[in-house]
Amino acid sequence: MTLQGVILTWSGVVADDEELHLYAINQVLLEENLRPWDLGSPAQKELYRLHHLGQPDRESLLALWQAQGRVLSPRQQEGLLQRKALYYRQALQEQKGSLLVPGLAEALEKLEQLRLKVGLLSGHAAVEVEAFLERFPCPALARLTHDFRYRVTGEAGDPQLHRLLLERMGLSPQECLSFEATYAGIQAARSQGIPVLALATFFPLHMLQRRADWAVDGYPHVEWERLQTWLATGQDRPADLPTKPLAKG
Repeated sequence: MTLQGVILTWSGVVADDEELHLYAINQVLLEENLRPWDLGSPAQKELYRLHHLGQPDRESLLALWQAQGRVLSPRQQEGLLQRKALYYRQALQEQKGSLLVPGLAEALEKLEQLRLKVGLLSGHAAVEVEAFLERFPCPALARLTHDFRYRVTGEAGDPQLHRLLLERMGLSPQECLSFEATYAGIQAARSQGIPVLALATFFPLHMLQRRADWAVDGYPHVEWERLQTWLATGQDRPADLPTKPLAKG
């Protein structure tokens, strides 16, 4: 089937800002007298990457609190999310270097040339997304995602954010390609039957190849024409990836 659109998930695809999110979550944990993540421990950071990176904030916070014996009411959960968003925005203002994923602007220009629909998906709050885009402007991203119908954030309250974004874009799973950089994101997209291209922003390429339909080191390595041929015909897969059919929606 011909490629008609692309989903850009947030973490590792648009923004490399997980350090700020982790900092904000730790601030809330400390305020609640709960054990924070040890940011200086490689083992702790790896545990966070494996189990929480790419998860919507709503699910991640609930799991963290439950793991420490706390039960959250919906009202308490909303309060935690608001405080987390506040700390994230504060940390964002103190950030010096750009946190846009390298090669994003050029990739967006290519998507514009190909006349593909582009959806933006984030498990974080809309205010965090807007604060990031204001702090690190990306004109190409602003042009392609100016239609708010093609944006979905964690505030949607729907656990299947990929499905919701597909509905807004008016596309079937086989007409779309989801760009992911986390295990949670890959699993969420594939659960909806959406082919996945993974970027090695956080994890080694060989680990992503086991989970995604296609994996690359970064945007400069994306072979757009080859991808379109593969999606349209099922042919011309990279030789180093296992052959498997696309998931059916």
